[in-house]
Amino acid sequence: MKLVKIIAVVTMLTLGLLAVAQDAPKAEVSANYSLLVYNPAKNLTGSRNLNGGGGAFVFNLGKYLGLKGEFQGYASTTATWTIPAGNATLKPGVYSTQGNMFTYLFGPQFNYRAKKARIFGETLFGGAYTNAYSQIATAAGVSNPSTNNNGFAMAFGGGLDINASKSVSLRLAEVDYMMTRFQWPAIGTNNQSNFRYQAGIVFNLGGGK
Repeated sequence: MKLVKIIAVVTMLTLGLLAVAQDAPKAEVSANYSLLVYNPAKNLTGSRNLNGGGGAFVFNLGKYLGLKGEFQGYASTTATWTIPAGNATLKPGVYSTQGNMFTYLFGPQFNYRAKKARIFGETLFGGAYTNAYSQIATAAGVSNPSTNNNGFAMAFGGGLDINASKSVSLRLAEVDYMMTRFQWPAIGTNNQSNFRYQAGIVFNLGGGK
């Protein structure tokens, strides 16, 4: 009997949270903290945590679809690279370097709007910049590194916003798979499969919610 009551209470709370879908604001501006677990060339170094932040702008075409532009910046901790013997391009050895990253992504955002919350998904494409590969090339004795610091990037994921008021929402979590692709002549073109977490605040501009 207690179990039935618990299930009933949980069901009522869930239905209350995901009640009637609300009207969408005309636009949204967000600011956030961002953690990127970045996976560079794994045969040379392990993953590193990049901490940073940024923001996004969404122009809503209706309740369920918006167009998003997002910009994030990251600073990394020191990473250790091991260049094995026999590498024809880089001097073998163990090197410590730092690197930053900046990403700029654009694409559709899909929304389900409830009375007290919003669940969203996104598919974003754009680019990323980092100086990490040029720094390791310089540290490893390449006097004129031809490393490309700019690469393709895309992110797929989604998150949950809780409505604090008509004009402000709290982004509890946004979780994305993020792929970057940088060209490093020493190892060729590589895809980096990364994990991204974000949390922050969203300001709703114009219209209902």
